[in-house]
Amino acid sequence: MLLVSQVMSLLLLLLLLCVMELVCATSVSPSLHQPPLTRVRIIEVEDDYDEESSMTRAPQSPGVTTSRVIRRPCDYDPCAVQTTPCDKISAETGCLCPGLTGPEERPEAPELREVKLDGSGEVFVHWCAPRSTITHYEVTLKDGNKQLVFGEYLRNGAVPGLKVGEMVCVAAGNQAGLSEKSCARYESPQPDQAAVSAGIIAGSVALAVVLWRQRTCRKGRMGDTEGLGNPSYTNDGAL
Repeated sequence: MLLVSQVMSLLLLLLLLCVMELVCATSVSPSLHQPPLTRVRIIEVEDDYDEESSMTRAPQSPGVTTSRVIRRPCDYDPCAVQTTPCDKISAETGCLCPGLTGPEERPEAPELREVKLDGSGEVFVHWCAPRSTITHYEVTLKDGNKQLVFGEYLRNGAVPGLKVGEMVCVAAGNQAGLSEKSCARYESPQPDQAAVSAGIIAGSVALAVVLWRQRTCRKGRMGDTEGLGNPSYTNDGAL
């Protein structure tokens, strides 16, 4: 009887050990049997590019630079008549207009380039625009008796009745007022060198033609005189 109870106790002890081992196996942290979690690091960047390029942009390696498009200046000549405003050209082509002061600032003075007699017989004043917002130009004589107004895109204008030696001025204006005046004196027009040269050449040709005709006519008259001779004279002296 004692032997049977010892065997039963041993079996119970073995069974208890198996149960404890099973409990320990199931209570171990699941992280030992599961793959490690991958953490993603999110880096925020400034939104300084357009939507289309953000869809295809790839990570860049250190030291790699990207090229940036450089906008070219607009084809704008401040001394030429502007048939199309620079801001319209910029909107169509993406070019850069020259920097201008705003309409609330008084304009800088334009540059009066020349006062010249035109082929039509009128005296024209030519100027260059300042780097300012302009609404019109005013052209006046020095004494202020005559005043002419021209549009913002013009760079020249006729001044009727301007006499040699008189001073003429041009000023730029906007809603803030008029600029300082730029003035020049109308000098006596110089003869066109090309026209003078052409006249000299034409005169030389005409003179050469006249001299040639005179020489030709003189030779003709001398030939006629020698051909007639004296009808009453013969080689042997007999009539």
